[in-house]
Amino acid sequence: MKSRERLSRTFYGGKPDRTPITLFITDTDIVDGLGDFVLKEKDGDSLNDLIKFHEILNIDIMLRISTDIYEPLAFNLSNEQWKNIWEPLQQCKYLVHKIVTPEGEIREVFNVGGEEFHGDYFKDWMKLRNIRIEAFIKTEKDLELIKKYRPPLPKYAFPNIAHAVDKLGDRGIVLPRASSSVFNYAAGLMNLEDLLIAPLLKSELYNQLMDLCLKDTSYISSLVVKSGGDVVRVIGNIGNGGIVSNKFYLDYIYPYEKSLIYSITSSGGKILFHNCGKCLSLLPIYNEMLDGHALESLSTSDTGGDITSLNQARKLLSNNIVMIGNFDQIQLLRNGNINQIKQRVREIFTEIKNDDKFIFSTSDSLIPGTPLENLKALIDTCAELI
Repeated sequence: MKSRERLSRTFYGGKPDRTPITLFITDTDIVDGLGDFVLKEKDGDSLNDLIKFHEILNIDIMLRISTDIYEPLAFNLSNEQWKNIWEPLQQCKYLVHKIVTPEGEIREVFNVGGEEFHGDYFKDWMKLRNIRIEAFIKTEKDLELIKKYRPPLPKYAFPNIAHAVDKLGDRGIVLPRASSSVFNYAAGLMNLEDLLIAPLLKSELYNQLMDLCLKDTSYISSLVVKSGGDVVRVIGNIGNGGIVSNKFYLDYIYPYEKSLIYSITSSGGKILFHNCGKCLSLLPIYNEMLDGHALESLSTSDTGGDITSLNQARKLLSNNIVMIGNFDQIQLLRNGNINQIKQRVREIFTEIKNDDKFIFSTSDSLIPGTPLENLKALIDTCAELI
């Protein structure tokens, strides 16, 4: 059975011939050089190199590809009533992004000191989100300016998705990034501390913000689904079990994420929901929210998660939810010895024996400095067990 059929059966139904074996790596990881210890020679095309990475290691091909979307949507555009201004660095490290409207301005600030960027700052919006120290929305007026003056959302096209599907053929599946989850998207507009207390102290502001974010994420995700690919990736790591309680998630996050998922599935899409943080307490909620879809990364404590038993996770998740991940790429794969790596692989396969909805993978992107011999030990041990 080829990778495409094996993975398609795992995601869409049917019995695969064996447990799929893959690694978490994206096209942007390839650009950042995270696969260079496998790719001794690169041809400069991230898609070709991503495929080659999988083929060199003889693992099932799950092409995690990016989509050229700036989040929040249209915040990188300008017109007469919505002027984007990126100010020069202050004190050699503080970057200010202002948007000026006829009724006032909003701004966000980033501490870019020590960070490396791919060209212009705004092209690395995901990295900027992680180093932001001041967000756009602080008051009700800020949100009103956005709703009133933001330019119309572009009619995005994603020809790279169809190109990836054509190039890969039956060798595997394509997983384009759809959008951030609704809560993740909201955290791109409001500082997390403020976002967490807004439902309690500023409920009207929170509801209006989340309604805007749901509209944006549904819009872009439906376009990604229509552009092709097999499974769309939704990044929802911020609202994890280490940040919010079950009750908070159920009351203030779940309704919006469930609506986003419905908007994607109504367009015919299958979803891989990404939470690389703590998720054990949220699994009963995910069980309903992700019915018929997939969840990653089931991370261990050494990778920021709290999943110590895949058997326990499966008991909380129905058999129609695909589970992906769980192998520690931060400490064990990078710093462990070969015997430790082999032992952990055996433990995972013992736990997921006869589970047709599990995909073996590292929990997240490979870490620079990972020894190639450790990676080969992981893959060779998987091959012995499948």
